[in-house]
Amino acid sequence: MLQFTKLMHKFLFTITACAMLALPVQVFADDESAEKPSFAPEIPHPTNGSTKCVRSEDEMKKNHMNYILHQRDETMHKGIRTETFALHECINCHVDKNSNVRFGDPRHFCSSCHNYAGVSIDCFQCHNDRPSEEDNDKQALSNTVSRQIIAGTSANNSAEGTMND
Repeated sequence: MLQFTKLMHKFLFTITACAMLALPVQVFADDESAEKPSFAPEIPHPTNGSTKCVRSEDEMKKNHMNYILHQRDETMHKGIRTETFALHECINCHVDKNSNVRFGDPRHFCSSCHNYAGVSIDCFQCHNDRPSEEDNDKQALSNTVSRQIIAGTSANNSAEGTMND
């Protein structure tokens, strides 16, 4: 009988402990429309006027590190340079070009989550942690060249269409 009592005591204790551990999860999982908890990091949105990222916000939260690492491997090992997942493009979009905030400050785009999650990154040992004037100049030049190419291509297509008719 004593053994049965001890077993019941352990069982009740285990059930009570599980219920107490599940309670905080239930509090935060109650309502999908509820605001995020106050302890969650504030994620800065694009500062360059863009309203759309290269992927959805949820997708980027879950997989941004995979995209950046894939881009790094493509660039470093294969010499393929694209802009889609380039780190400097993330910085140019999400960090205000006039900002004095540096990586490590909780207001910095990357720091806001990495500090919260306790994740250490070494990207900014080599890369800029805020937009550089050089990147801004390259972007302006790239936009101008793109417009010229598009204008030239459409002009060429019009001329070719005329000649083939």
